[in-house]
Amino acid sequence: MKIVEINAKTIISRMNDGFFAMRYLPFRLTANIYRGCTHGCVYCYAACTHYYMRSSPNLFSKEIYVKKNAAEIFEKEVIKYKQKKKKSVIVIGNISDTYQPIEMKYRLTRKLLEICYEHDFPCFIETKSPLILNDIDIIEKLSKKGLIGVGMTVTSYDNDFTRLVEPFVSRSKVVRSQIRPKERILTLKKLSEIGIDTYLHITPYFPYITDKDIEIIIRDAAKAGVGNVIMAPLELSGFIWNRFKEVLENSEKYSYLIPLYEKMYFVNGRKLGARITTSEADHYMLEKKVSELCKKYAIGYWAFTNPQFNTATISGAYKLRYPILLDYWKLARENGKLRLEDVLQFAARFPVDRKYLSTLKEYFLSGKLFEGVYGIRKTVENGEVVYVPVY
Repeated sequence: MKIVEINAKTIISRMNDGFFAMRYLPFRLTANIYRGCTHGCVYCYAACTHYYMRSSPNLFSKEIYVKKNAAEIFEKEVIKYKQKKKKSVIVIGNISDTYQPIEMKYRLTRKLLEICYEHDFPCFIETKSPLILNDIDIIEKLSKKGLIGVGMTVTSYDNDFTRLVEPFVSRSKVVRSQIRPKERILTLKKLSEIGIDTYLHITPYFPYITDKDIEIIIRDAAKAGVGNVIMAPLELSGFIWNRFKEVLENSEKYSYLIPLYEKMYFVNGRKLGARITTSEADHYMLEKKVSELCKKYAIGYWAFTNPQFNTATISGAYKLRYPILLDYWKLARENGKLRLEDVLQFAARFPVDRKYLSTLKEYFLSGKLFEGVYGIRKTVENGEVVYVPVY
């Protein structure tokens, strides 16, 4: 592995208000301390960001760029956002896992968390690594102020499949299980026990693989005190499919998936931005299945695409978030009718900026905001675009 130390000009980035973000992402601010990730996940959508480093996506897990001045720049930017009164949640590590093993050397993530605590700034951590427990003390302090949430990913309980698609995810001496991915749920359990707002990401959901374990995964998450489940089926780009297909071809046990996935994605699937995902019908049935299991085991479910399945509870750092499709869908059903003025007034309650409001107006008037969404219909009344619930 090659480690390259660099000085970054910025740490906090604001994501664009594109189709996916406007509908599904409750955040816009992100902070990535590392470029590259040693987990080696074959389905990683972020590998192509190595182009920004004038490097190859194939080196994403072998060439790690460390922003050694991250803490200094981050603190300046946090102060700037506070002064603008736009204190919305920052997701730390959305491109490269912030608790990959190199963090134990540099401890930059901890420094960022300490800055968030000092300045009362909300943050959310997404990781696959139990190494997060090394910072449980500062995370607990942030939690007492309602300033942090933690999400961890589990895609199956099949050890062989996990080693195939996530070959180098760290393990910990603190939590152990014969089922390696279950260690992440045990990590969330330790965090939940001290009051941390926790989420289980079943992202990506691998058809034919996750299916076998989905109920026991959700059951274990509920027993662990996890607050909410977030699910999204596997999405494929040409680059991701080539990598994934190669490891499947080299696996006697899982090569049977290739024709199944080719049919599900490239014959029956649909384009979602630059990637291909399952059909709307398949996605609907999957969300229905997962939401029913969450209901069975009394755990919240964030249903981004099909809001009627949503049972999530908004707490912790996500109280300071951006509104999403789910919010507008609920608003339409509560009001019985939704006008542009309604959504703009509603969005103004959140820490949004002018860019967001401008895109919201565009998406509302064009119909893109509710495109393909169950239970809502666009109409025009006296020349004004209006959305009404359909029961």
